[in-house]
This record gives sequence, structure tokens and C-alpha cells, in this order.
Amino acid sequence: MSEFTSYANSFQTVISLSLGRISALLDMSGNPQDRCRCVHVGGTNGKGSVCAFLEAMLMAAGLRVGKYTSPNLIRVNERITVNGAPIPDVELEPLLEKIGRRCLNVKERLGEMPSQFEVWTAAAFEYFAAQGCDIVLLEVGMGGEFDATNVIKSNLAAALTRIDLDHCAYLGNTVEEIARTKCGIIKAGCPVVTVRQSSGVDRVIEAIAAEKGSPLSVAEVPAPIGFEGIYELMDYGGRRLRCGLGGPHQLENAAIAIRTAEALGLDGESICRGIENARHPARLERLAPDLIFDGAHNPNGVAALVAALDRYFPGQRQTVVFACMGDKDILPSLKMLSSPRRNFIFTEVTGNPRSMKAGDLRRKAREAGIDGAEAPNLTAAVRLARLGGRPTVICGSLYLYETAPEAAAEI
Repeated sequence: MSEFTSYANSFQTVISLSLGRISALLDMSGNPQDRCRCVHVGGTNGKGSVCAFLEAMLMAAGLRVGKYTSPNLIRVNERITVNGAPIPDVELEPLLEKIGRRCLNVKERLGEMPSQFEVWTAAAFEYFAAQGCDIVLLEVGMGGEFDATNVIKSNLAAALTRIDLDHCAYLGNTVEEIARTKCGIIKAGCPVVTVRQSSGVDRVIEAIAAEKGSPLSVAEVPAPIGFEGIYELMDYGGRRLRCGLGGPHQLENAAIAIRTAEALGLDGESICRGIENARHPARLERLAPDLIFDGAHNPNGVAALVAALDRYFPGQRQTVVFACMGDKDILPSLKMLSSPRRNFIFTEVTGNPRSMKAGDLRRKAREAGIDGAEAPNLTAAVRLARLGGRPTVICGSLYLYETAPEAAAEI
């Protein structure tokens, strides 16, 4: 692995939010983003799920679909896919070599090296343009206005999922401030799709859409009509459908994807097939009969997880295996998960310098009146959970998913 490839794959803290570096980098690549027809998906929670629903819908319509998401779960290649297939190493390695040389020029010109996320964004645009994708789905990395994906000049549609407090050090201390940043993906005249949110967030979205002359559509969340396992049943166009992604919160994400697909002119059959065929690993995913993984890592996501656990495991005692990044305010999430029916096992993400140590996490939780056991890694935590014989949910950080298959083997 080259020195630059190691840099591109490393964990990095957020550098200054700006479009200068990514713009310079893409300019050296011939601006491939200008040859991509993009649907931009922003918000706090549910972005990846909306992309998964849309990907399945667009593919059902016979379109060639590029999708750029982050972070990856197991391999970095997963961030850049075409029709669900990750970019192969034989394509990725020479692409990163080219971008590495351009990054040195950017550093010489601007005095700053492009960030890891900017490198991957540039690689994604170049790959999608070369692959002749009909539509590219862009998941915002952080924020919106100055996110590297927002280097595009126009988009086919902008979808905004539920907006909550997240990355406050960079985006703002109120949901209204964060909403303004996330609404930066709204382009002049492009359709905007969201759901009914808090009054403050609604006002921000409405004002910015009006300012840009962009038609705003507020998707109506379908009422649940039952569930099978951890999958909701819903009605669309008179058809009873089984949601392909688990959890009651996915009805909201499905509603956003449906309205966005309708704005793109997709037919009802493709939309129905997409709802049922969507796949999105690590989001309320059943790894084993009594083991669920969920990427919930902030209060909005944890609230959705708690609602799912209460709906699908009513009255049952459960074990929560929890780890998180050191820069997260985890107490609100832990307090929501806390219940007389749930016991905790605190662990950490192996090999990730950003991860909070299990002992530090346990002490923070104890200060808030939440006690639990401690394990050095996910496999040890699941092994300990198995002794209790309860349904177990792993949550707190998507980065835990890398060792989840190994941990699931313990069940």
C-alpha cells in the first residue's frame, strides 16, 4: 500500500470546512462532477437509508446508479458503488495514485492537503463519470454547505432527512443553525423533499427553499399496518409492502425516498420493488437470532432504536453493547437507552484512535447513574452478553461493524 493510499484510508479529524481544496482537486481532474446527474441527500439521521431505498428504486427502473456514502463498514471500496457493486481494487488503486499526485499540487497551491473525505469524493466523481452512471446518489458527509459533496453546481433533487444536533463544534449549537448548514445542498430551482420536523427546522427549510426558488415537498409518512420480525408493513398505491429495512423509523425514510423518486419521474412498480428490495447493512440488522446491530450514534438515532426495541421486544429484558467515538456527547443517548429492562456492556472500537476507551465510557456512564460491565472489544462483549441469554443490541458507533461478523459467531 502506497503512503498516499494509507493517508486516504486513515482516520482523520475534520480540517477547516471549505470547498476550496475539493474544487481545486476536481479542477485538475477535468471537473467530472459536472458530468454527473446527482440526487443529494442530507440531514442528520437516515441519509444512508434514504440512499438505499432510492438506489433500489432506480435500479428497479433499469438505471445505472452510482452511490457515494460514508463511512464504510468493512472495506473502503464500499463508499463508491455502481448498481450496488463496490469499486474494485483494480480500478481504485490507479485512481488513488492519480489523485495523490493532484493532492500534492493542491497542497503546493493552497498550503493544505485535501482531507481523506475530499480524496474519496474526488475519486467517486471521477469513477461515476467514467462509468456513465445515469444518476448519482450523494450522501452528505457532514453538514451540507461546505461538505465536499456540495461542490456540484446543480442537482436533480435534494432530500433532507430529520435534522438533529450533531457535530455541534462544526455546524452550530442549535437545530436551526445546523439546519441552515444542511440546507446548503438546496440548489436554485431543484425539487426539495423532507418530512415535517420541529417548527424551527421547518421554518429554516421553507425559507431557504423559497429563497432559492426550489419547490418544496413535505412527504407524508405512511401509517404502519403491522410488522414481520423487525420489518414494517406499509401501503403504497393500494399495495401492501414489506419494508426492506428494519425498524419503524424506516417508514419515514421510505416516505422521503418515495417522494424523491416521484419527483424524478419513477413509475410506481419501480418504487414498490425498491421499498421491498432495499438493503442497508448495520442499520437495525439482525446478525443472529438474538443479536441486532444498529448504527445509532446520536440522540435522534437512539430514539429510533429504542422505539424499535420497545415495538419488537415488548416486555423482554435486553442487553445493550455500547461503544462510541471520543468526541461524542454520549450521555443523552445512554439515558434514552437506560431502562430497568436493559443492562449495559461498555466496549470500544479496536484499532480506532478516535474511539473512547471502554473504561472511560463506563466511568462517564456511571457518573450519570448508568452502571454496566466492561469488555475490551466487541467479541468479548458479545461473549459476555451471551451469558445473560437475552436479546442483545450492539450500538453507539458504525465502526463497530467491522468486527461484528466475528462477534456474531459467539451467539
